Amino acid sequence: MYSEDPLADWHFLIGKWKGGSSDQFGGDGEIVATANFSMELGKYIMGKHDAYRDGKLENASIGMMWYDVRNKKFIRKTFFSYGFVNNEIEYERSATELKFEVVLEPVPQAFDGMKWRSYIRKVSDTEIRLGLESAKEGEDFTSFGETVLHKNS
Repeated sequence: MYSEDPLADWHFLIGKWKGGSSDQFGGDGEIVATANFSMELGKYIMGKHDAYRDGKLENASIGMMWYDVRNKKFIRKTFFSYGFVNNEIEYERSATELKFEVVLEPVPQAFDGMKWRSYIRKVSDTEIRLGLESAKEGEDFTSFGETVLHKNS
């Protein structure tokens, strides 16, 4: 069951999270990830993320997620230290998962011809999974990586 304010269903994100992944996102080694979600201006969930691979900062990002009342979809924009922006529009939603189609701007040369999707999956109020999938034209989507995060506070 969804609430009248779909963003309210995701307020559990607010707080600090930590976790990681291994041998994913186009590289080898352990990734330790942190995320800090906050409510901004009463209608945006902002996420600040850092990812460390083998103890070194690999990337940082800041994202804003909100519910677009007119189009009845979640929107997310994420700005990466790599120098590009993910423009994400919801294509599917359940009580425990948001799935987004992703358009990169500008498209890094290494990703030419690729299509992207992302998701936020609620496992519990204290565990989430953030994932990214990719596909070449005419092929099925496959996992590019998934980060498992646990809530600290």
